[in-house]
Amino acid sequence: MKKTIYYLCGGLIFFLILLISIEFYSLNSFFYFNQYDKNDVYQNITYSKEDVKSVTYNLINYLKSDSNLEYKDVFSDKEKRHMKDVKYMFEKGILIKRLAIIAICTIIYVNRKDIENILKCFNKSILTTCVVSTLLCSIISLNYYRYFTIFHKMFFNNDDWLLSPKESIIINLLPLEFFKSISIYIFITTIIVSCIVISINFFLIKRKKLEPKL
Repeated sequence: MKKTIYYLCGGLIFFLILLISIEFYSLNSFFYFNQYDKNDVYQNITYSKEDVKSVTYNLINYLKSDSNLEYKDVFSDKEKRHMKDVKYMFEKGILIKRLAIIAICTIIYVNRKDIENILKCFNKSILTTCVVSTLLCSIISLNYYRYFTIFHKMFFNNDDWLLSPKESIIINLLPLEFFKSISIYIFITTIIVSCIVISINFFLIKRKKLEPKL
């Protein structure tokens, strides 16, 4: 029973790393600006670069605080409704992240005398989750638009996410290529950090074995 809990906790660690990666890139203005240049978004809009920067900061601040989408009234009612749904998901993600941290710390603390087995189970679970996630992401990459659509239909109970490039500044700033890029960055970051965690756990296991037994 304990090992099952340890394995589940290892999977939770991977999920926690994923949530932190999503939060990092979703609130990273430098990433947005880099993608704007990469996707030539300035050619498709009439706003200046300074306006685009302000719109971006407005979007990011909206996601992480109690601010409103109010910059120069550039956002349509449909965009505001959709971003309200996005913010709700984002807030739930932050809540889940905090609960995951509490659960992981509690399990480690309660079972601290069994730390060697905990770390071994964590590594096996994280490694398995990495492999499964890599296979899943490989499948998604074959038809990203299809799974992008499925994702929105699963998590949004309306069609406010179907924005028109003629009417929406958000869809012009954040085209499908943006979401492809952010998905890749999130995935790679999650895998790299997971491998670092596995390496640290492996080092701690080896050090534990070398400790003199009293």
